[in-house]
Order: sequence, then structure tokens, then C-alpha cells
Amino acid sequence: MVIDGAAYVVAVIGNVAVIPQVIKAWSGPAPGLAVLTWILFIGFGVVWLLYAVAHKQKPLIFAQIVGISCNTAVVLGWLVHNSL
Repeated sequence: MVIDGAAYVVAVIGNVAVIPQVIKAWSGPAPGLAVLTWILFIGFGVVWLLYAVAHKQKPLIFAQIVGISCNTAVVLGWLVHNSL
């Protein structure tokens, strides 16, 4: 279906917006980065991923895997360059 294809495109493009935060987190100390928010985004993404898997919604599964990966990259970058 066309809508499924569009969902995959949006899954990627929607998460491209996170790339500046990934770069900021990996470039050095990022004291203004709200790491708790990004951890919550990961948790919310996991819940949506479980929902998508339970309902066999492939575009949503793909979107959540991409989103969780991007959000995790932000958190990991922050952890590498900042102390808790």
C-alpha cells in the first residue's frame, strides 16, 4: 500500500530531526542536554515497539526501532562526554 511506504519514509525523516542532538551529544560535554527526557523517549519508544510487534504493524515497528536507536545514540553520547 502507498500509506505503508509513506509510513516508512516518515519513520526515517521524522527521526532525522534528532541528528543535531546526536551530534551535540557526541561532540563533547553537553550540559544543556536534558538526558532524562531522552531516556524517557527511549522508554516510550519501547512501549510503542511492543505494541507494534503485538499488532504486527511493520511500519510502526520500523519507526520505533529507528527512533529508539536515535534516542539511544543521544544518551550514549551524553554518557561518554558527561559524568552523572
